[in-house]
Amino acid sequence: MQIGNLYLVPNTLGSDNRAAQLHHVIPAENLRLIAKIKYWIVEDAKTSRAFLNAVHEIEPLHHSLQEMVMQEWRGPDRKHALSLKPEELLAPIQAGHDVGLLSEAGVPGVADPGAEIVQAAHQCGAKVKPLVGPSSILLGLMASGLNGQRFQFNGYLPVEAAERSKKLKELEENSRRHRETQIWIETPYRNTAMLQSCLSSLSPQTRLCVAIDLTLNSEWVWTGSTESWRKRYTKPEALSDLVKNRPAIFLMLA
Repeated sequence: MQIGNLYLVPNTLGSDNRAAQLHHVIPAENLRLIAKIKYWIVEDAKTSRAFLNAVHEIEPLHHSLQEMVMQEWRGPDRKHALSLKPEELLAPIQAGHDVGLLSEAGVPGVADPGAEIVQAAHQCGAKVKPLVGPSSILLGLMASGLNGQRFQFNGYLPVEAAERSKKLKELEENSRRHRETQIWIETPYRNTAMLQSCLSSLSPQTRLCVAIDLTLNSEWVWTGSTESWRKRYTKPEALSDLVKNRPAIFLMLA
């Protein structure tokens, strides 16, 4: 029996007017492929159905949502991760069916669970097919004007203020030594604390970029020296109004 394919399916970076966003960020041919898939590995079945409903507004689904088989996977390091192993989730592939691995936002396996599923797919001989879609990390790097030849993604930084400041200074030194752009993300409700730490911890001439709501109508990106950030946003509430509870990517080059 021929083995199925694993499609790595990107999602929009926001949930408002998702069908309109899909038109903007995912090629039509990829939407046609997505519409054919019956078997899915997802982080959350409810939000994944909302995504597929939006796809259906553009490209009619080949299977109803009731017919689709959705298995939830939150990664091995997530609390309350389900007990199914990656190879068990890929059973439909072994039976000859294509499977879609869907991210909650952006692309699977990049700052997102999914790498273990992809590794298991390679091990069972399936073809892994990444589909084009929005990655906030790359979009932020493109828009930053910082070094795109050498860069490092660092995931989330420490939550505690002193440890966060220490890590920022460490990243700044690495950036200075290697001429390397440092990239990281934060939970939206902690964005204000992160930006305040950047402005208090980084050297005045270090360049900082914050990219917010990428691909959305409210998109905002600005790069400037730490000193220029301090001059532009002299009041703490101005910083908070800018970044609080909005998806953001932080980039820095010393």
